[in-house]
Amino acid sequence: MRHPRPLALALWVAAGAVAAAISLFAFQGPGRPSATRTGTAFPFPCLEHETVALHVHPWLRIVIDGQPVTVPAGIGIPRALSDARGVVHAGACFQPLHTHDASGIVHVEGPDPAWRYTLGDFFRVWRATYPNVAVGGHPSPIDYTRDDLLGFRADAAHAIRLVVDGRPSSDGSQLVLNALDYCRAGVTVPPCWPTAAADPFPPALARAYGTGHTILLEYRAR
Repeated sequence: MRHPRPLALALWVAAGAVAAAISLFAFQGPGRPSATRTGTAFPFPCLEHETVALHVHPWLRIVIDGQPVTVPAGIGIPRALSDARGVVHAGACFQPLHTHDASGIVHVEGPDPAWRYTLGDFFRVWRATYPNVAVGGHPSPIDYTRDDLLGFRADAAHAIRLVVDGRPSSDGSQLVLNALDYCRAGVTVPPCWPTAAADPFPPALARAYGTGHTILLEYRAR
């Protein structure tokens, strides 16, 4: 058997060390990317726990040809742990955009209140958490562009619409979520209960925009 030459052996060992370092970076701890179910890196560093420097709860509904699509629990919380009701309480890390239940309430809980989180950001977190979502009993990709909603393409007969507070919006994936809080303190009924019954934070958001905002994404006949 031939033995590797010293230089080749040194290069092999160095390559192994680099690979190990990359693996360590990819799968460890707060402030670093985390392993995901799809193998796609999360767009934001993992947080060790939820933060309230920014605390907003938009309500997202998705409708395909008149049928609602469930936005699943545990988006943005890898290796999520849930209770008997399916409400996620813990996981390996928290993305600043995540879901605790299947109500459609998106939890925007980031360390920087000035950071502008978008609807496109949420879809990127969703796509990194789950490979697909059930639409009409069939798996569909986690996609959202002006021409594609969960694999359903806009064409001469169908359109994709974003409706915010009952009015069509042209913002698309660039829609900023920070000002679109739905819940308010003391709400004890779905979709805010049990994980989102709070006023938006910082308080300036509540003063400027209030609560009760809605986001609807729909694929429908023209």
